[in-house]
Amino acid sequence: MGDVYPIETRKRAPNRYYSKEIAEEICIRIMQKQSLTKICEDPKMPTINAVVKWLADPRRADFRELYYFARRVQAEMFIDEIIEIADHTQLDWKPRFNRNGDYIDHVPDNEAIQRSRVRIDTRKWFAAKMVPKIYGEKLNMDLDVTGDLAELLKKASNNDQGLPPPIDGQVLNKKK
Repeated sequence: MGDVYPIETRKRAPNRYYSKEIAEEICIRIMQKQSLTKICEDPKMPTINAVVKWLADPRRADFRELYYFARRVQAEMFIDEIIEIADHTQLDWKPRFNRNGDYIDHVPDNEAIQRSRVRIDTRKWFAAKMVPKIYGEKLNMDLDVTGDLAELLKKASNNDQGLPPPIDGQVLNKKK
């Protein structure tokens, strides 16, 4: 077999060594809504593999905490962006022309509208995952349990092997 090359090849030496300054720069750029992939494309930044290793390193708890804080701030920034996307209707309409090239009217640009919907839904999903207490789905935990606890436990134990109650006191197919 031939030589084995790493999947990630660059024309620069990746900055694999952790430094507080670089870690802070990564987090600042995340808070400015940049993706980690885009940040790591910068020749001055470490590879994405290096950053993932930093996050997994037990000695880098300070970086991990700062990183997840930056992600939560990023989610808040995306929430603000949702309003801007929803209110920006300039691209929602496109002109329609007849065969001679004369303007007729404007019609909805469904592709632009759908793209805006995807952008909004993606930001909502991200915010719900990163800040679930604020933007996550609210679960209704109101349980209305009535009856004797002992009776409920007896039913839950399923001693009858899931069979229905006997008809007229006869038990069908009971194994001896």
